[in-house]
Parts: sequence; structure tokens; C-alpha cells
Amino acid sequence: MNASNEGTRQDWSGGDWGDSGSGSWEGQGGGGTVFATLQDMMSQRWFTDLFSELAERHAGSAKITDELRGIDAGSQAFWPFLAAPFQLAVGEALGCRITDVDGNTYLDCHMGFGAQALHGHSPAPVVEFVRDRLHGGPGNGYLTAVELDLAGLLRDIMPHCDKFAFQHSGTEATYAAIRLARAFTGRRLVAKFEGTLHGSHDLAVHNTAFWYHGQPAYPFPAVGPDGVSPVPAFAGVPQAGPEDLLVLPNDPAAAIGLINAHAAELACVIAEPAASSFPFEDVTIPMVKETAAACRRAGVPFILDEVLTGFRNGIGGAAARYGIEADLYTYGKVISGLGIPLSAVGGRADIMDMTQTTGQGFTDIGHKTAMQGSHTGNYLALCASYASLRLLCDKGDAYYAQTRAKASAIKDRLNQFRADSGIPLRLVGFGDFIGCFQFLPEDSYRDYREFARAMNPALFVLTLMLRKRGVYMLGTPMLFLGGAHSESDVDELVDAVTDSALELKKNGFPFELSWEQT
Repeated sequence: MNASNEGTRQDWSGGDWGDSGSGSWEGQGGGGTVFATLQDMMSQRWFTDLFSELAERHAGSAKITDELRGIDAGSQAFWPFLAAPFQLAVGEALGCRITDVDGNTYLDCHMGFGAQALHGHSPAPVVEFVRDRLHGGPGNGYLTAVELDLAGLLRDIMPHCDKFAFQHSGTEATYAAIRLARAFTGRRLVAKFEGTLHGSHDLAVHNTAFWYHGQPAYPFPAVGPDGVSPVPAFAGVPQAGPEDLLVLPNDPAAAIGLINAHAAELACVIAEPAASSFPFEDVTIPMVKETAAACRRAGVPFILDEVLTGFRNGIGGAAARYGIEADLYTYGKVISGLGIPLSAVGGRADIMDMTQTTGQGFTDIGHKTAMQGSHTGNYLALCASYASLRLLCDKGDAYYAQTRAKASAIKDRLNQFRADSGIPLRLVGFGDFIGCFQFLPEDSYRDYREFARAMNPALFVLTLMLRKRGVYMLGTPMLFLGGAHSESDVDELVDAVTDSALELKKNGFPFELSWEQT
């Protein structure tokens, strides 16, 4: 992103976006109309002034980003579909505040995609625990006592899991769970729901969150007697065949009918208790519970993906809070400490043992699978996770009561703001607490595709308005609320959000900008 005003105008209000809107999007479910509105908005003086102000503020970060682009393609700054305008080069992060290389300090609501939201950045007890074990630690490739400590703590927290296996990321955890289920059953077919986010491996990126596919500007794939047509979101991912993937519609009766019809072929069904692409637990939890029960009746292993919800619906996750029975569970995000990568698969011992040696290497051949690697069970990652989760246990139920109270306070103030201003500003989310500030005409939605059509495609402008007011979020105004955010931080956040919305109203922002039926 160019730091100059001239570059900003070209990138956002000139031909790049506008041409694709008037050409590629024309006739795509109302996309032409929507993008014409966006083009008009981005050509207005208030919008270009906003970009000019932010470009000037982030000059140092922009310089680093531009130089990095020449030598590093995989940075978070260049994540397709998610890279934020005006990436920050962060110099310091403590609690819920970050300071960039230009000296700007922000209230952080991003919290490392939520992975550092439990206690905030660099919580002292976790830092001290890891620091004390840093010198002389074995690094990777060795068995250590802390792995027993962490696995034992997880077993205490989540007695619904017999055993655990550590990985590095949520993507690896969900992929490892699928591999375990395939190894255990000897079957190949995997079923997932449309719109769920199970990481970035090839099966997961089929029919994932609608924004990865450009939906609903690009129409949703057809729903037929064999489920939703499989569509990969990313270039370089081959379309999965019917022997590999079954995409379930967000309709419990239809989904269960498909599971029953394919039970003899299914290695597993994987589902999320709630997702950022459909954050309505009143709809998703009953659907997931019905699906899990159907899988038990059909003899199909069920995987509950708790990468997002683990430790965020009470310490036992959605499984414990809502009584969701699964065969395997996946954990990521806040299971890590200090942002050191870690994830886990947990579940039934007989399935987990598919990756545990018999003790005789030759007897494993042809009968076992493997998910271990050079860095599996990294010593510092295990130490950081143990210290972070131990701290969470020490805080106990009070942590969750306080977090829920803060989320409720935000929603209460927004309810009053909507009544006073007529602006359809809402915070929708789940757990304790993951949410997003959105301009929506309704409080809740029963249908995944209808929710996607209601999403305002100009929502990123609210993120930029918040940046101007000292609040950091990524591309969309996502809020990962946790223990580091005080009540005064919450007040500061709501003041910034409502003030931003009023400024948008003053400038004629299109709050009611939604996609036509596709």
C-alpha cells in the first residue's frame, strides 16, 4: 500500500476496484449495483481524506511493508482475502495495547487472531514461567516432563478426551483428526458443512466462509440430492471428488439424511459449534448436536472443531457447556501461550492410538498413521501453553463471568445507540467472546446464505474509522474480547465504534447495502 495520498486514491477509488466492479461483477447477483455504490463512496472526498490521514500516520509501517513485499510472500501482511489496508509493523505489544513503528498506540481488538486474547499480550506469569525454562531448554525433538504436565492439565479440564496429540496450528489439528478417523475406519469420505472454517488444508478450503468465494456476489453453488457442489476457494487446490468430500447444507434434516445415505463410506463428519461466517449459536448448537447424535447412530466418527470455541465457552469449551459428544476434538488459538504455535487433537483412546507406536516399529507398518514431525511437542510451546492454561484455571469461573459481562455491556450500549440514531449497528458473536461489529437489519439469522447476503460489503470502512480513533482490528471489525480488556477499555471501544458510525452517517454511508438473492 502506497503511503502517499496519490497512491491511495489510485488503489481504492480509481480504476482497479471500479473496473472489476463494472465488468466482472455485472450481473452477479446484484454485484454490479453493489460495487457501483462502493465505487461512488470511495471517490468521495471524506473517504480519500480518511485514506490520506491513515497513510500519513502509517508511513513507517508502509515502508517496511513495501520492502518486505519484495522478499517475503508469506507474511501475514500479504494474506490473500484477509490482508488489512495499512498493515501495522508492530514494535511492542503489552496487555491489550500495541504500538507500531511510527509510535502510534492502539487498543488491540485483534489479539493475534484471538490466539492471545485470554490474558492479553505477554502476561507476566506466563512470561516468567517460560523465561525460567528458556536457558538450557531442549527446544524440539525430545520428550520432556512438561508434555506430561500439559496433557494432564488438559485431561483435567476436558475429561471428555481420553488422550491428546499436539500439533502446531488449527489447520494441522483438523487435518490430523481427519487422518486419524480415516486410519481408524479404513474409509476415505469426509463430510463438512457449507461455510465452516476448518483451516487451510485442501479439504477445509472447499465451501469455506463465503467471503473466500466472493459470495454472494458470485452465486452460491447448487444444493442437490448429493449435498452442496464442492468448490475450492483457493487457486492450486484441485476440486475434491465425490470419493473425498461431501458438503452438507446448513439444514439438519437434509444433512442427517446425507450422512445416513453415505454412512458406509464416511470416515468422519467434522463441524464447528459456531463460526465467524455464521455466529449464531442458537442455530448452530442444536444443528451440531443433532448431527453428532446421528453420527453415533450411524457408526460414523464425529469431529468437533473447537479451534475457535475451545476454552471460550467456559474452560471446557462448547463440548462441556452444551453437552456435545464427539469422537475427536480439535483445539487451537488460545491453547497457545505467548503466540508460540500450538494446537491439539483430543478424543477417544482407540482412535488416538492410531498414531501411537506399539513399541515395535515393524508391527506398526501398515497399521498406524503418523502426525509427528521435527517440531511436534516443541518445548517452549508446551511451557507457554501450560502456564497460560494454568493461569486460566487459577482465574476460574470469575474470568468467564467478567468476560460475559463486558460483552453484554457492549451489546446493551449498542441497543440504545440503535434506538437513538437509527443506525443498524450490532455486535454479533459467540462464546466468551468472539464477535464482529456489523451493520445488519436483524439481530439474528436462521439461514447461512441469508446472513451472507445481509453482510454489508463496505464494512471495512468501519475498521478504518476505528483505526483513526486508535482502535486496531484487521480487515473487518472483529473483536476478540478477553481478560486484558478492562471495563474502561470497553467504554473506550464503544465510544470509538459509535462515534465512527455517526461520522459515517454524516457522510451518507450506505448502511443498507446488501446483496440481492442469487
